[in-house]
Amino acid sequence: MSTFHNFMLQAKKARAAINRGKRSDAKKSNSSKPGAVPSSVSLVDIVPTSAPWDLLPVEIQIKIFAHCGVTDLLPLKLVCKSFYQLLTSQEQWITRQYLRQRRGGTLPSPIDGEKTYTRSPEDDVVLLSDLFPPAKSARGGHIYTFKYIFSLRRRQKQCSKLSCYLADRVMDRFVHSEPGFMKSVFSSKAERYAFVQQTTARLWFYLTPLMYYALYFLETYALARREQTNILLREFEAGRLPVPIPPHIRKVMYRELQVKIIKAPPFTDTATLIATHHCMQLLVSYLRYTVPPDEPTVSDDSWIGSLLTVSPFSRIVEYFSAEIGDGGSQRMQRKEFMHNFHNDITLNEKDDIQSLVFQISPNVHLHGSVEDVWFDVVGEELASRHAAPHDVDRVMVWNGLPVLLSCRECRVREGWHA
Repeated sequence: MSTFHNFMLQAKKARAAINRGKRSDAKKSNSSKPGAVPSSVSLVDIVPTSAPWDLLPVEIQIKIFAHCGVTDLLPLKLVCKSFYQLLTSQEQWITRQYLRQRRGGTLPSPIDGEKTYTRSPEDDVVLLSDLFPPAKSARGGHIYTFKYIFSLRRRQKQCSKLSCYLADRVMDRFVHSEPGFMKSVFSSKAERYAFVQQTTARLWFYLTPLMYYALYFLETYALARREQTNILLREFEAGRLPVPIPPHIRKVMYRELQVKIIKAPPFTDTATLIATHHCMQLLVSYLRYTVPPDEPTVSDDSWIGSLLTVSPFSRIVEYFSAEIGDGGSQRMQRKEFMHNFHNDITLNEKDDIQSLVFQISPNVHLHGSVEDVWFDVVGEELASRHAAPHDVDRVMVWNGLPVLLSCRECRVREGWHA
């Protein structure tokens, strides 16, 4: 008897056993347990594929789809009507199974102070789904969709790419500022190239999880500002906001929003706050080392404040991509970045809701200094926690060569300051 024939018999037996189980009370009680995969396939008239796939229990089909890559799920819907129906009707359970596989058997939970947030996850999905859990359902529980895991994938790609660009800039500066070291240690161009590649990769690997925390702050801060604006709009419509809020009051309100974020998990862990602070310091430092592509001189840091707050996170990635010239003409990338960046600012200035509740002052920058975003608030918070001075973050990128990620409050250590 062939192996394939044995497989068909076993599949039929398994299918029959599971169908019998579905009709039992025991099966109904087990389906409510965490980790179980209850099936709603009986409620959907699935079109058969005329293939052995039809013989597999729906629980196994769900697990098979959950092993697929995130980008494969939507194309799989186009394979046939059966796949489309199954992926649509079982979307929640496929998503849950996918997350359990990536997270070692657990599902993400709301952010709280009792949970430990790692800075070196075995799988990026663990930290990302902890920082960005799925939306809550009005009927209780959480909403698990393909769109949710796509959003995790998008964040992972953006943070990874930005960390790669930063690591590249750091090691590029090292090579140009330490020519003596490069010539004395590496005799050939190939050795120097290998050194740059390996050190960049190590720094990239170290920075990526920290960038998730930086992204969490920027996204949470943007959401908090939007929610506050909506609250003020309701006050305006109810007649309880007689005059628009002036810029200096608005600035204080935004600062209070930042304080609230910093004093909440995951930043209640001081080590995480310090590491994220060093990551933000590195990011802003390398933004300062460059100049907006169409601006020969820049009098202040307000453009950086706008980039961190008005623009989406992807615009920061776009900026460094244009600065490095990754993926095409550097001139065209810079031109495209500036067009998009100016468009972000224009759309923000012309926001109808903001014009109703906030006093418009074209010459006043709400984040006129980089210190207005993160740094002032975190500096005060670290002082209140007696966490200043503190140690630098050391990344051993090569034998005897630590790259230091630091801030003004760091203790002096031996190494090369990024």
